[in-house]
Amino acid sequence: MLSNFFQIFLLISPVFLLIILGNILRRIGVPDLSFWEVNDKLCYWVLIPALLFHFISQVSLSSEMLFIYSAIVFAGFVVTFCSSIFFGKLLGYTPEVWTSILQGSMRQNAFIALAIAGSFYGSEGLKIASLFMFIYVPTINIIIITTMVLALNKTEEKDTKKAISNVFLEIAKNPFILAMIAGLLVSLFPIEKISVLIDTTELLGSAALPIMLLTIGAKIKVRDLTLKVVPIVISNSLKLIILPVVVYFLASYYDLSQTEIVVAVIFASVPTAAMSYSLAQQFGADHQLMRAILTTQVALSFITIPLLLAFIA
Repeated sequence: MLSNFFQIFLLISPVFLLIILGNILRRIGVPDLSFWEVNDKLCYWVLIPALLFHFISQVSLSSEMLFIYSAIVFAGFVVTFCSSIFFGKLLGYTPEVWTSILQGSMRQNAFIALAIAGSFYGSEGLKIASLFMFIYVPTINIIIITTMVLALNKTEEKDTKKAISNVFLEIAKNPFILAMIAGLLVSLFPIEKISVLIDTTELLGSAALPIMLLTIGAKIKVRDLTLKVVPIVISNSLKLIILPVVVYFLASYYDLSQTEIVVAVIFASVPTAAMSYSLAQQFGADHQLMRAILTTQVALSFITIPLLLAFIA
C-alpha cells in the first residue's frame, strides 16, 4: 500500500505543483496582478466551457447512468449537509461560522478533480468527471446559496425571495451548465458531422486545466490567515475524509466500474471551490474562516487524495 501511495502521489503531484507555481508567480508579480483576473475570466467563459462541451458531446448518456451518478452525489451531499448543521448547532456556532463549515464540507474544486481524473485515466477519466460536474454544478449552487440566503438573511422577506430567484437565474446563465447542455444536444448528432467543432473545443480545452490550476494557486493567500481550529477540523474532516468514504461505498454498492469508482472518489476528495471565499464575503458569512478552510484543504489534499486512492485504485 505504501508503494501504491507514492506512485499515486507522484502521478498527481504535477497538479499540485502547478497550483504552487501559480501562487509563486502571483507573489513575485510575474506576470502582473491584472493578468490573473483576466485569466480567470478567460477560463470561466471560454476554456473550461470548451473542455466540458468537448467531453460531454462525446458521451452516450443513459438514464440509468444519470440516476446512479445523481444518487451518489445527492447522498454525499445529505451526509455532509446534515453533519455540518449538526456540529454547528451542537457547538453553538453562529450562522456565519456554520455556513462556512458547510461550504468547506460540500463544495468541490471541480477543476482539480478534472485534472487528477485526466492524470489517472486520460480522456475517459475526463468524460466521467464531466458527467459528475454536470450533476454537481447546478445542485450544489441551489443547495448552498439558498441555505446561506436563508441562514444569513438580514433583509425583508421580499428581498429574500428575490435573492433565491436570482440563484436560479445565475445558474441558468452559468457558462459551464450552458456548455454541458449544448454538449448533450450535440451528442445526438453523428460525430463525423461535427468533427470541426469537436477538434476546436479539444484544442481550447487542452489549455483549460493547466491555466486554471495556475489561477487557483494565484488566488490562495496565506497572509493574515486566521486559524479557528475546531471549525477547520470539522469542515476538513467532512470534506477530505467522510465524503470520499461515503461516495466510495455508494459507488461500490451500485457496482460501477473501477474507473468510475476512482473518478467519483477523486471528485469527492478534492478541496473546496475557490469561489467559496467570494460567496462568504457576498452573503456575510465568516470569510476569514472560509479562507482558512480553503487554504488548509488545498495543502492537506496533497496527502489525503493519494492516501485515499492508494486503498481503492
